[in-house]
Amino acid sequence: RQNFCPVKKKNIFADITKFAFVVEGQSQTGLQIAELFNGSYKRKDNAIEVVVKGNQLERYRLKVFRSLTIKNAPKDFERIEKLVEQDGKKAIGKETGRIGERLYYAFYCFPSEKEHYRYVFYRNSSLRKTESNELTLIYMEGNVTMDELKVMFKK
Repeated sequence: RQNFCPVKKKNIFADITKFAFVVEGQSQTGLQIAELFNGSYKRKDNAIEVVVKGNQLERYRLKVFRSLTIKNAPKDFERIEKLVEQDGKKAIGKETGRIGERLYYAFYCFPSEKEHYRYVFYRNSSLRKTESNELTLIYMEGNVTMDELKVMFKK
């Protein structure tokens, strides 16, 4: 089976964050970020958690889409950054960008699990003075390649 994970240097994050629906589930087995999707942010006013599974994703060749967007929470941002960086050590495909010593964005692809590739997209906009004070984390799982994801999110 061909490795579909290499990531080209192109910022598709803004396009990816346009993709959102609401349902429930758990799928980040073996990743540090799994603890972030345990429902603890659902009751916080400064956070939006989105989960999509099932038929809504079939046309995208995805099985799971999860996102977490948090605003104005510097301590949470630092904790999430550490978890994302720990997971990044296991990635088989990656692209990252830093501002100073901090992780600004990351695109990671993880080895196949249950015949699906797993992707993590992360961006901490609070590190740029010109952007909103928020952090977005997205987890996706499916049979789609990184290049196919890029094409889908440009539409």
